[in-house]
Amino acid sequence: MSVTLSSGKLIVPASGAPEPGSDVDPDYLSVLQNDCARNDIQRYLSHSERSSGQLRKKVTSLGYSASVAETTVNWATEYGLVDDSRFCALFISSKTMGRIRLKIELSRRDVPEKVIEQALASVSERESKEELVKQVSSRYGHIDDYETARRRASGWLSRRGFSSETIHSVLKEAL
Repeated sequence: MSVTLSSGKLIVPASGAPEPGSDVDPDYLSVLQNDCARNDIQRYLSHSERSSGQLRKKVTSLGYSASVAETTVNWATEYGLVDDSRFCALFISSKTMGRIRLKIELSRRDVPEKVIEQALASVSERESKEELVKQVSSRYGHIDDYETARRRASGWLSRRGFSSETIHSVLKEAL
């Protein structure tokens, strides 16, 4: 059930909904709406790690107001349910991507620019070079034609946002 006040549509859980025609205290209704939003995001966050921007979008997509979304995100951050730095670290460690592509992907997930820069400061393409050499060798080392293997591996690495220096270095060792 939803109740409409002068400020807009407010969502409350069915168990806390006021009787039709009763006087409703807007502060009480706001508390109910915040509680309902918190329950919704706990289910959403139980599936995987999310950024605060993703959480904010989810809360507003569920029909909550922007102020409830902001309050809910602040609550989730305060209790450690959402941490953009942790999200970036997990995302970076689980992907084979260069700095450029990581920055793009994290931006698409609504991570604040400052947090992205801090997370990428610890990323070095040289450290992951050995792993890239192994991956390129296993993916493209079996191709007999050197030019075909080089072209395919180069495209694969460039689509993942690696610099041209890194691509050249990896191809030189892997093929």
